[in-house]
Amino acid sequence: MEEKKRLLAKIKTLDWSRASVSLYLIKRTLVHRQATYDVLQVNADDKLRKRLRGIASSKIQQSNNALEYDFHTADLDDNLLGIATSETDFQAIIDVIAAEDEPGFADSIEQLIDSWLYIARLDIAGKPPMYAARRVSEGWTTKKVSQLISMIFQDNMLVDIDQKEIFRIDGKVDFFSYDGTTFIADKKNFETALNFREGMERNRDEIVDEFHTLNLFENATEISTLVGNNIRRLRRLSQVKKAAYYKDANFLANLKRVNAEEGWGIKYSADGKLLVTEEDIEIVLRVLNNDRLTSKINSENFDVDVKHKLGSPT
Repeated sequence: MEEKKRLLAKIKTLDWSRASVSLYLIKRTLVHRQATYDVLQVNADDKLRKRLRGIASSKIQQSNNALEYDFHTADLDDNLLGIATSETDFQAIIDVIAAEDEPGFADSIEQLIDSWLYIARLDIAGKPPMYAARRVSEGWTTKKVSQLISMIFQDNMLVDIDQKEIFRIDGKVDFFSYDGTTFIADKKNFETALNFREGMERNRDEIVDEFHTLNLFENATEISTLVGNNIRRLRRLSQVKKAAYYKDANFLANLKRVNAEEGWGIKYSADGKLLVTEEDIEIVLRVLNNDRLTSKINSENFDVDVKHKLGSPT
């Protein structure tokens, strides 16, 4: 977390108001939960480039802190959530943008319709580029564009504009990447844009395989069934995978002991393997992520969704 905090502080010292700007549109295709992304470069006039530069620069300067991305953390006002870009689909998109053979330029309005993201690349000489991304509005679809009526006030009257050529940028940044780290301003849009639900489903399958290998559960396959595509349980299981307490033999031994002492109701087989059912899947996922805590002040017990170790920024 400290590394992300230092990187954000470094980014804030750079003068992005003088950066050169390139604009890209991203289209997404989903096949069997796997996303592929097509990238187009778009010519933009100086006024639009200046606006994109200002939007990105403003978001950076407004951001107070960088916290570690957590599957349960909600958006935190002007704090950002940080994650390694390589852990996201954003890396594949950046690789295409940064390739020696640059993406081709859009040459028709039709190529802009149904875009998924737009990305502004900001370049300062001698520094890594910054990539600022925003999910496009629903207005960038054939249906929405045909239904909208756009007007300007000109010569003391409202004048209809050909709505088929209107594409709107709203002045926000959902997430941006710099030097291998992605900073998230809008978690919901970030997860939607970069296919994170499907990523959490892959996490589910991978961790269940690990449970089999570790011989941790009597019925590990049942976890796949109980978690399914339930987004809340997928988040919790993905956090279990990230924290990886289940790989610590001492943690598991202490869990079994405390469960017996506190009467939490977690069940074990005769040979010491965890059992899981619909009735106790929630608590099993909680304790495997060490989310059941006791106050040292008054000994009350709490279930928490997000926690920070002492000494970490809050």
